[in-house]
Amino acid sequence: MEKFLLISHILCGGTVLLLGLVQILRRKGNKNHIMLGRIYVGAMWWICLSAWGIILFYRFSAFLMVIAVLTFYASFSGVRVLKRKEVGTEKWYDWFVAALTLLFGLGLMIYAVYLFLNTENPILAFLCFIFGFFTLHSGFQDLRFFIKKPEMEKTWWIKQHIGAMGGSYIAAITAFAVQNPNLFMPNSSYQWLLWLLPSAIGSPLFSLISKKWVGKMGRSVKKDELKTSSF
Repeated sequence: MEKFLLISHILCGGTVLLLGLVQILRRKGNKNHIMLGRIYVGAMWWICLSAWGIILFYRFSAFLMVIAVLTFYASFSGVRVLKRKEVGTEKWYDWFVAALTLLFGLGLMIYAVYLFLNTENPILAFLCFIFGFFTLHSGFQDLRFFIKKPEMEKTWWIKQHIGAMGGSYIAAITAFAVQNPNLFMPNSSYQWLLWLLPSAIGSPLFSLISKKWVGKMGRSVKKDELKTSSF
């Protein structure tokens, strides 16, 4: 079972890395984008599920467990936002998964404090705190959105979709980098930076992509509104 989980985890990881790049470069919103997106999400969810299996039964790591939760939540919320474009249409499981993500993030931050106080290696404690914070923040942001139900522009979901799916892809790149550190920083004492560099580089990139597509969709919506008013 462990061998099956490892091999399938690696195969799905390669699939995600390839399809994620294709999705970034290709046109968005057409049938191919949707089909490849479904394969991407399916592979990503198996990555997370197989990671939990390996962590729980073979190689326990509280840190990697929460990383798997954060990765799953990014892809989950990226898909779900396409189903709840109207504010206030979230389901009970949106609330549940967001709350669970928040709790996992809080748990990792508490674990980070424990490591700071009880270990001579502060790097792991620092990484636990950073990733715990982002995990907690992801769940908190969505829960606050569900509660307040703010008025949003018609294209608000595009930004959230791209941001969430981009976050899941950054997580996949990070996992590949930290599992193969000598490919990027051979024999370096700073290989721990590979946990942070994909986010530092990828986040601004996906922010630019998001702004581009929000602008395109905004112009399209305005054109439709003008056509409607002309009738």
